Amino acid sequence: MRSKSIGLHILPLLRDMYETAIIFLYPAECRVCTEFLGATTIPYICNNCWQDIHYLEPPWCDICGTPSINGLCDPCATTPPRYGKLRSIAFYQTTLQQAIHFFKFEKKKAFAQHLIQLLNAHIPLDYSIPEYDFILPVPIHKKRLRERGFNQATLLANGIGKSEGVPVLTGTLIRHRHTQAQSGLDREARQKNLIGAFEIRNPRMLNGKRLLVIDDVFTTGATIREIVNELWTADPAEIDVLTLARRREL
Repeated sequence: MRSKSIGLHILPLLRDMYETAIIFLYPAECRVCTEFLGATTIPYICNNCWQDIHYLEPPWCDICGTPSINGLCDPCATTPPRYGKLRSIAFYQTTLQQAIHFFKFEKKKAFAQHLIQLLNAHIPLDYSIPEYDFILPVPIHKKRLRERGFNQATLLANGIGKSEGVPVLTGTLIRHRHTQAQSGLDREARQKNLIGAFEIRNPRMLNGKRLLVIDDVFTTGATIREIVNELWTADPAEIDVLTLARRREL
């Protein structure tokens, strides 16, 4: 049994090493700009494109982080969300969109280290990560976890937690109902799709705590709204949200 367990851990490492060797021996085009890849520290993406990621900068809505807003956006002013604040590192477009696609859908786990570095290097100034009691990654259903082999939000959360010294909880907030993929659904359908999808185990652990929810991409906010509503049933002190990327048009 031990040898089988070791083999399961070695196989992904060998696959990553094989892909790295192929890139080195058979240089290819950058998957973003199609120019010659050349010497690069990021698989499949040239250094020029990696440097061209469009990071979010103030002003943004004080609560939801909508870009180019001073103070509060109209929705937050009239019906504020239940989280304290939400921020994203960069726009979900071009290079970052392609990198997340490699990571999430093509199962290239090696991208995790590069996305974690990017995330840690651009945490918004109005966030003090060590002040949170727990970091909670947005969970995926066990069926999707088996298909993908990892939860991308968990890897990002572990990267932040390790860097900032904050515990990451992966078994407290769970996705107990398998749902249709959110991509391709409109705003209303996304919200209906997620009703009752999440559950908290051992809610007393979260009582009175400051929580930071981590996800890879913020789109319409349907997933975050459902998770935050569920987390408040455990009566935490605060809930904030941080995502790697944000779509321009919500």
